[in-house]
Parts: sequence; C-alpha cells; structure tokens
Amino acid sequence: MGKQNEVKYFTKEERERFMTTVEQEGNTRDLIMFKFFLATGMRIGELNGLTVGKLKAGLSYGKLEVTGKGNKTRTIPLVNGINGDLERFLLWKQGNRESIHPNSPVFCNKKGKRLSNRAINYFIKGYCRQAGIRELHAHSFRHSVGFQMGKVGIPIQVIGKLLGHQSIATTRIYCEPDIEQVTEAMARAL
Repeated sequence: MGKQNEVKYFTKEERERFMTTVEQEGNTRDLIMFKFFLATGMRIGELNGLTVGKLKAGLSYGKLEVTGKGNKTRTIPLVNGINGDLERFLLWKQGNRESIHPNSPVFCNKKGKRLSNRAINYFIKGYCRQAGIRELHAHSFRHSVGFQMGKVGIPIQVIGKLLGHQSIATTRIYCEPDIEQVTEAMARAL
C-alpha cells in the first residue's frame, strides 16, 4: 500500500491498543492529552496553545473556544466525560506543583514549559512502537475523530464545523466509505 493510499487515522483496534499502552506505560499528562485529542479533533497547534485560564473557562461552559488555522476561533463541545478528566488533570497539576496560573500552558514538560509539537509527535511515535502499531502522528487523532463521526452518519456540515474546515470539500474525505463499510453493505445487500 503506497503512502498516498495509507489510512491516516487510528483504526478502532489501534486506538484501543494505543490508549491501553498510554494507560499502562505513560503518565497522567499524556493520558489526558491523548484522550483530549480523541474527544475533540483539535489540531496540535490548538491543543498546544491552550492555557489553563482558557481551559477553566471552557470547563465552566462545557465548551471550549480555540483559535485555529488562519487565527479563526471555533467552539468545541466538551462531551463524553472529557470534562471530568480535564478537571481532575488540573487538580493533578496543582498537586504536582505545576502552574495553574491562567496564562500557563495546560500541557507542559518537566520544566513547566509548553510542549513543542515535535515533542508531542515524538511521544506518539514512542507509544505507537510500544503498542505494536504502525507509526502515526498528532494529526491522526484529528482524522480519527472525523472518520469516526463520518462512519456513524454524522452530517458532513457538523463534522466540518467541529474540525473548523472552511470548505465542505475538505471534510468530504471523512464521509467516504472505507472497505469495512463497503464489505458490510455488500453482505447486507447481496
């Protein structure tokens, strides 16, 4: 399979193996960070730019405002228990003497500095290796959210709004059937 045709998102099995590995081998920061990625479809730069103050405000309202590509702001609902995870994470940060000042980064290194995109991708590759799955990257989480929503029949406009796409054409890839869906449809129809 060439690079062009390679699946760019986590399959269900890969996602489960990845998250199990993070739970068993990782730390609290990584576990919450990757759960957060999978719950929101955020871009790595959006996650990286998140401050404690912005996160606390979002938790209060159950939705988070993020600034993405082209300096555009969009709202991401916080659902499926991610609120509780993030609230516990902020308590964990405080208990571990990490800054919870409103301007502090949510996800930081041991020195209290914002994680770089490169570091996050490095962690992802390491967990992929430990989980025995193919090497994916931060954008794979975003693709996973889009494809999962498309697979369960969420309207393309909703997926596009969540992911902050300006054009439905960009979002269309998430609504294309994969081989599993084609196989299932054939089995039902034939």
